[in-house]
Amino acid sequence: MTLASVVQVLLSGLQIGSIYALLALSYYVIIIATGILNFAQGEWMMVSGILGVTFLSLGLPYSIAFCGGIVGATTLAIAAERLVIRPLQKRQASEAITLLALFGIMLVVRYGTGAIHGRLDEPLPGPAGTHVFRLGSNVFVFSQSFVIYGATAAIFLSVVLWMRLSWLGRSLRITAIDPLAAVLVGVNLNTVRMVAFGLGGLIAAIVAWLYAPLFAVGYLTGAIPGIKGFIALFIGGTSSPLGPLVGGLLLGVMEVAAARYLPSIYAEGIAFALLMFILFLRPSGLIGGRRSQ
Repeated sequence: MTLASVVQVLLSGLQIGSIYALLALSYYVIIIATGILNFAQGEWMMVSGILGVTFLSLGLPYSIAFCGGIVGATTLAIAAERLVIRPLQKRQASEAITLLALFGIMLVVRYGTGAIHGRLDEPLPGPAGTHVFRLGSNVFVFSQSFVIYGATAAIFLSVVLWMRLSWLGRSLRITAIDPLAAVLVGVNLNTVRMVAFGLGGLIAAIVAWLYAPLFAVGYLTGAIPGIKGFIALFIGGTSSPLGPLVGGLLLGVMEVAAARYLPSIYAEGIAFALLMFILFLRPSGLIGGRRSQ
């Protein structure tokens, strides 16, 4: 183990960990507002990337493909809340029924996309190209990695400021603490839920344009990152946006370190091992608190 290898592990771990952190954040904004775990978050990421590839193949400019992919996936996320989740909640369906409906949405979107678009992965160009920078003698960083680092910081900062300074953001925070009190002060819970699903879908849709340029995009693209984002959320905790960030970055670094220094058979299970270890020591996550309940 050399210093260069440690730095390379940290940079690569922060790269994939940022992806996990953003997906964890997309779960977080929905869970704190609704108490619902939306299994389809990884699929909105996949849909955004697939739409982007489709628009680019039609000869549309990159900016239009980028915006079109994100808007399309976010619209589907809002539609899922309006057309499936809200009617179930009006009928006072149990949490098990709601989770089953979301699981069904995930499967329909995933395999429906595979049937329509095809089952082969395709490259999605990144905004920074595919350049590789050499830092020192044995440390390499993709240009896309700098985009990932910057976008992660900007998105987390934007969400924190939005939750603190905007009326909708404060409404979401109030709803997370006490839904009954939120109603008494004039918060429309239906609007908050729709905004939470939309924001979660938006974040997941943006992630596609950070992840796919390095790993390509296909109908299964959102499956593994979606699971890892879920794990990262509960490693970090749901008491504040800091939880998803810490959980995602820690999981990414641990995963890359395990792949580098351990046999592959052990590296594959590091995410679940880390989750069980953290939850055993701190059931509410590393940044746990009252809202984690």
